[in-house]
Amino acid sequence: MSPAASSRWCPTPEQLMILEEMYRGGVRTPNASQIQQITAHLSFYGKIEGKNVFYWFQNHKARDRQKLRRKLSKQLQQQQQFHQHHHQPLQQQNQRNQPLLHYLDPPVYSAFHQLFNYNTSPFLPQVILILI
Repeated sequence: MSPAASSRWCPTPEQLMILEEMYRGGVRTPNASQIQQITAHLSFYGKIEGKNVFYWFQNHKARDRQKLRRKLSKQLQQQQQFHQHHHQPLQQQNQRNQPLLHYLDPPVYSAFHQLFNYNTSPFLPQVILILI
């Protein structure tokens, strides 16, 4: 099928700008009357049908929800990773068999190391658990 005979709607930059402004202004699901008015207005800037307006809003809203879900999912993963990294039980060991105390932030580790001789104090894990 040649590009001229294509049945797919290609919005003009002006049409897209107007649709985006309307969406940002709060129009999410225009009714039939609003679709007719929008279509009439946008027809000054290029070929367009009511179904194009209807589907544009439907698709734009769906993409916004999808972006929001991805963003929230990413934030949740980051929070879980942070929680796992910073709030693990101290009795656990990492893969190299190093005590997790070594993975505390340097100022925190240094303060505990100065207060207690980590290598000889049996009380350090209990103290850290209480502080966490």
